[in-house]
Amino acid sequence: MELFPHAKVNLSLYITGRRPDGYHTVDTVYWPLPLFDYLKVEPSDRNRFATTEKELEGKDNLVIRAWELLHEQYRIPPVAVRLEKGIPWQAGLGGGSGDAAAMLQACSRLFSLGLTRKKLCEIGKALGADVPALLWDAPARGRGTGTDLEGFDAALFLPLLVVKPPQGFSTAAMYRAWDEGGGRELPAEAIEKRQQGLIRALSGEAPEAVIPFLHNDFETVLAGEDRALFEQARSLLAESGALKSLLCGSGSAVFGLYASEEARQTARESLREALPEAWGLHVPFRTEQREVK
Repeated sequence: MELFPHAKVNLSLYITGRRPDGYHTVDTVYWPLPLFDYLKVEPSDRNRFATTEKELEGKDNLVIRAWELLHEQYRIPPVAVRLEKGIPWQAGLGGGSGDAAAMLQACSRLFSLGLTRKKLCEIGKALGADVPALLWDAPARGRGTGTDLEGFDAALFLPLLVVKPPQGFSTAAMYRAWDEGGGRELPAEAIEKRQQGLIRALSGEAPEAVIPFLHNDFETVLAGEDRALFEQARSLLAESGALKSLLCGSGSAVFGLYASEEARQTARESLREALPEAWGLHVPFRTEQREVK
């Protein structure tokens, strides 16, 4: 079975608190991003895992952990897995979570488990907060730890480009900085107003209508080299004509929003020339008419 796990961006991300167990709560709008990995899963006499990224070969890879979860609950047999990365990792784009989501779906189909999306999302929570959103595969607002999802209709095409510095950012370090007073939590009423404004804008036809509502709390606690890389990415995107840029999740990728597909294609060519060596430029495929499922 062959699947093409996709990425995501957070068009908004507000940190809303911290639970007694240490997990942070958020209010975020997930947007499926048509960048893809390739995942091939086949029954096998023993587990085999191959990937194009040597750093991802360890047992902590979310694809392996997804199989282990299903094996514990349903005693599924071994599989041979081939993972080819197209989505940059340590980027905040949910690449690993998307791979885990696809692995859960593949095993459910291969072994006729008949798992519903709701059940897969429940299982996926144990693998990471973004896994249910990648299983959802449609625009959604996430609350709680990001796993309490509410879908919404959205017909807008967002002309986005993504740039990725060579280094990743530490999510744990940014949450620590937030807890130590580096961030400021907005009132619930203000967040609700902004989130509703974003969702309304996404149901329209003008990409620029979403600009006032794009927000990521992680940007407020970036420091040192991470801050410098983020500012460099933002400057490069602005110089290429982006109307707005935003950190992707916890980074280190940054996306730029453009006024039109024509503007995006022009920016694509200029960024190919302007990006420093070892930086990545990622161009999502064009997709439209996203609807809640």
